[in-house]
Amino acid sequence: MKRHLISFLCLIAAMAVQAQQVSMMVMSDPHVMHTSLFDVPYGEAFLQSLGRDLKVNESSQQLFDQFVEKVKAERPQLLLIPGDLTKDGERVSHDYIAKKLKEVEAAGTQVLVVPGNHDMENPLAYGYQGTKAERVPTVTETEFREIYKDFGYSEAVAMDTLTGSYIAYPVPGLAVVCLNSNIPNRLKARYVHGRLMQPLLNWMERVAGEARSAGRKVIAMCHHEVMQHHNQEDFFAPTAMTNMERGIKGLPTLKAVQETFTRSGIHLVLTGHYHIQSITDAETMHGRLTDVSTGSLAGFPSPYRRMTLNTQTGRVRITSATMFGNNPRQWPTTEMAQREMDRLRYMVQLYVPKLTGVKTDINDAYQYLATPYNKALCALAAGDETSHKPKEIYDECMDATDRYIRHALTYNAVKLNALRQQKDGPYRRASDLIHSIMYNYVGQRKHTNADNSVTLTLP
Repeated sequence: MKRHLISFLCLIAAMAVQAQQVSMMVMSDPHVMHTSLFDVPYGEAFLQSLGRDLKVNESSQQLFDQFVEKVKAERPQLLLIPGDLTKDGERVSHDYIAKKLKEVEAAGTQVLVVPGNHDMENPLAYGYQGTKAERVPTVTETEFREIYKDFGYSEAVAMDTLTGSYIAYPVPGLAVVCLNSNIPNRLKARYVHGRLMQPLLNWMERVAGEARSAGRKVIAMCHHEVMQHHNQEDFFAPTAMTNMERGIKGLPTLKAVQETFTRSGIHLVLTGHYHIQSITDAETMHGRLTDVSTGSLAGFPSPYRRMTLNTQTGRVRITSATMFGNNPRQWPTTEMAQREMDRLRYMVQLYVPKLTGVKTDINDAYQYLATPYNKALCALAAGDETSHKPKEIYDECMDATDRYIRHALTYNAVKLNALRQQKDGPYRRASDLIHSIMYNYVGQRKHTNADNSVTLTLP
């Protein structure tokens, strides 16, 4: 009898632990382009559009469908999507995504979404047929919330009426603050910058405090990063982060945003936008804030994340995966992965204009910098950069930078050495950027490799 009682108590204890454990998947920036928006075989207009884009738009729906099947098979309790669901906000793409997400929920997984800068009132919403590119219907912010009402908005415990940000209690013991970090679209044009204004931060602090008072762990999700994930990101790619615009009256600093999160009891934020697989953190007066950035499903190497959170202990475990498997040596043998890696080279256009400090020919720069810088950016997009031969790639990038500067600016060895010595000059910034990417440094602190298992504990 005693033995049966002990077994019964152990079973009850195990069930209690299981009830406290929340399983989640995170997928960001799928940029789905519905297949009705382009012709097959591809016409001239669509091929030209592909040449200007980092994403594999022609395969985005296929990758999204494959991911949906993976979620339906694994059946996590939650699927969290921090924005840029569509290529450029096409109504037909949104309708398709909502249809597939209903399948996910029917299989037993609750879905929460927030919009990204591509998703609403986007003037770049086009369809391509033959030699013609024509505007197609997009959606307003109100229509976005209606399309995705079953994926967070109708379950909202509270909503900020100005931005459509909301807080949901999807499972016992957990609250998710879902923030719209996009710039208000009064001019019917969408910008890439992220913004969290003070009224929204005040709302977040209030609803997060109420959730914590109710005994819930609170995490947040927004499209734009809330901190740098590598050195010089604020110089080379400031649009990756919230509140990096200058001269906006009443715009809190990035540091003030971070302080508000932790003061609200939020120590984990899920982000996307920059198409990188990276986890880093920042110390604030109210504790450590961790930003988990998930890369684009429509970009190399189509990454996503699995997470578990114990609502009793606050222990979080995060792992990283890709649609091409977890062995980087096998990625180049996959045709789609190779196309994604090739597309990423266009990210060089974000960096080259600031590399020399003077106006240069971007096409000319590609000849020198695209291949080596592409290797570093592929490592950043994939996460766990140290598995990508950090010293070899760093040396190759800086050698290419030397050769390009000599060529573009007709520098001799003496002038090049002087450029290298400039404190806070473009050369040192480039060196710091690549070194930070390849060795996983932010500031002077090494941050966690994204492809390894990451554990942290929420207070």
